[in-house]
Amino acid sequence: MRKLAIAAILILTGCNNSSKKNVDFTFFKWNIHESYYLKFNSSDTLYYIDVYGFKRETCFTILNKDEKDKIQNMLDTITFPKIDSYESQVEDGETNAFVLKDENQIRKLKIHGYNGPILFRLFGKSLDNIKINHKFTKTNKKIDLEEINKIVIMKVPPTFVIDTLQ
Repeated sequence: MRKLAIAAILILTGCNNSSKKNVDFTFFKWNIHESYYLKFNSSDTLYYIDVYGFKRETCFTILNKDEKDKIQNMLDTITFPKIDSYESQVEDGETNAFVLKDENQIRKLKIHGYNGPILFRLFGKSLDNIKINHKFTKTNKKIDLEEINKIVIMKVPPTFVIDTLQ
């Protein structure tokens, strides 16, 4: 019985892969033609939330091993800058936002236009290419976008008044 207990403990502790980092990553892209989120959480599932116009449609796809590893490797090695927002004076253009949550911290970055670190712009393009090359399936799953929406959706100031021209 003692040998069985020791074997069970060894099997259970051996199955625990402590080197794998569990991350929760959200990417946001907005421009005049499209607006969407991609959600990745260290599994092989990639969620796509289309929010262009007045819709909110959630879909998913299964990443192949190379795509999953490419995203995971980038998330494991990328360094977020101390500045969390690079804005442009021009109102049009493209906005990309990145939020990475792991066990220890939440890191955020919002870039607009051609501002900000080039590595993040290239990462955004690679994520966009993955999205383009996949067929997504609709799902009713609710995806938590609260953290990224804090940096991409501007809050209305409490002193804002609408003039009704009565």
